[in-house]
Amino acid sequence: MTEWHFAQGKYLIVGVCAWVWASAGAGAVEASPMVLDPSLQVQTVVTGLTTPTTMAFIGVNDALVLEKATGKVQRVVNGAIQSTVLDLPVNSFSERGLLGIALDPNFTSNRGVYLYWTQSSVGVDTTDGAAVPLLGNRVDRFVWNGSTLTLDRNLIQLRAFQADAGQPLRGNQNGGVLRFGPDGKLYIVVGDEGRRGQTQNLANGPLGPGISDDPGQQSILRGGRCARWRGRCEHPEDFRVRNS
Repeated sequence: MTEWHFAQGKYLIVGVCAWVWASAGAGAVEASPMVLDPSLQVQTVVTGLTTPTTMAFIGVNDALVLEKATGKVQRVVNGAIQSTVLDLPVNSFSERGLLGIALDPNFTSNRGVYLYWTQSSVGVDTTDGAAVPLLGNRVDRFVWNGSTLTLDRNLIQLRAFQADAGQPLRGNQNGGVLRFGPDGKLYIVVGDEGRRGQTQNLANGPLGPGISDDPGQQSILRGGRCARWRGRCEHPEDFRVRNS
């Protein structure tokens, strides 16, 4: 069971999960995260969520919260889970699953909601690394009717299946961040699928053959076009677009 917390004050802290890791060598336990700013106060907002990843507010104290492993979009109102508004058949092996959400800039009028998720190829939730379509990472548009999300259309399907010669099946570094920019376009941030520079269909990476530790190229998909940048951002966790 996971608790989500918010900090009151000048800043808002979203989705604080305090994971405690035990040291295998000495048996020591690392300290939990601490809030150092005296203007912040942490308090529990909602409990009972399963592997929450992110959320979007559709009203005051009214949010749609994603659960990575269950494929469920939970509506949380005034600190309590009110209902499951959508349940997708996800493959949550490794870092796959229900990963990203964005509201249409005109959400108040068109009720558009966008989700980034990894599709299961067996029709139900699974953690089987092989049970995923080749292009199993999807971005779909849904419509909010006030109580449920209904599929409108698919926007794009991205690679999800990882099966490299001599390597175990992997499901990591899928990205999943969705953001609308000031230009009104939807930006989709994808990871490198464990392939570094090969994300851009470059068989030997951007630096050519024989270079085993290349820094990679990551992708942002914007309005059907692909922008690239260099750097070791293998699994981007967040993204913002600003006017230059």
